[in-house]
Amino acid sequence: MRIDRLKQAAIKQNKPDVFVIFNPVNIFYFTGFQGAAALLISEQGENVLFVGTLNYEQAKAEVKNVQVQLLKQGENMMDKIVQQASAKKLAIDTLSIDSWRVLAKTIGSEDKLEPNNQIIRCLRAVKDEEEIKRIQEACRIADEGIKAAAQTIRTGITERQVAAEAEYAMRRAGSDGVAFGTITACGASCAYPHGGTGERIISEGDFVIVDLGAMYRLYRSDITRTFIVGKPSQRQLKMYETVKLAQQKAFENIKAHALAKEADLAARRVIEDAGMGKFFVHNLGHGVGLEIHEAPVLSPQSLDLLEPGNVVTDEPGIYVPGYGGVRIEDTVLVTKNGPEKLTKAPYAH
Repeated sequence: MRIDRLKQAAIKQNKPDVFVIFNPVNIFYFTGFQGAAALLISEQGENVLFVGTLNYEQAKAEVKNVQVQLLKQGENMMDKIVQQASAKKLAIDTLSIDSWRVLAKTIGSEDKLEPNNQIIRCLRAVKDEEEIKRIQEACRIADEGIKAAAQTIRTGITERQVAAEAEYAMRRAGSDGVAFGTITACGASCAYPHGGTGERIISEGDFVIVDLGAMYRLYRSDITRTFIVGKPSQRQLKMYETVKLAQQKAFENIKAHALAKEADLAARRVIEDAGMGKFFVHNLGHGVGLEIHEAPVLSPQSLDLLEPGNVVTDEPGIYVPGYGGVRIEDTVLVTKNGPEKLTKAPYAH
């Protein structure tokens, strides 16, 4: 049970034994419920989910592992939390400055509050079997989106048309929605890593980057493929093959108990050796799960250690201003036996 894992981790790190969770994604992670205001987790007392009148009956019917308590209209939630916490110190995941001050005033001092999202960050970074199954399904659906994009891309149509066909294919394949705003960029706009999707018309000789993700039961996927319309030039081929090799070298370094930065550096070395290091302008990757960007981080400065159960992206890129760019990305599962690509759409330029 995830709440028990949180309590055990807090004990090991000598942290406060009472957590108050406000982040809706974290609340869902621990309870499986969307639409609550806060979750109180206590080592000794009962765990309480505070829910407003709008979602109260649904929470009572669906939530099994915590007590569901009605937060009536006009009631002061911070008062209720402090009354039931019975602790000298509260560990908080995330909270706005204004709400932090209100809670501090209610409990009597800011010294009685401790920001402590790091424990939850680490717990969420290691996916359990059910989470992995959901991400695998989200990846299968994303592959369908990429296949639809590949079949749609041609001269004379817009980026938006390609994105629409890809998103429609994912919906038909079972997606609950997009994991993030689909990126379809063509021509010189491919030089912007997050170039967005607009009315630009695809032309002969263009790079076309398609970056998309599906969502399945709130878990997400992330995949990017780069296409070349018509016959590629030698410069385009060099950029593409360099990124493809960099992605493969990074993949080989996404191993359990390895430093996350080693995978980033493996990709970065390939691109630097090809003389294009200054055009790789972002981190190699990031964790994927309930959010599209979560722990661990794969960057040159990352201190994260990869563990079995991590799900991360492997997405090196080369972006040449005024010319175009290439990015190739897969969602990758870290296992004790090595990395496994969960996105499997073909690589085709």
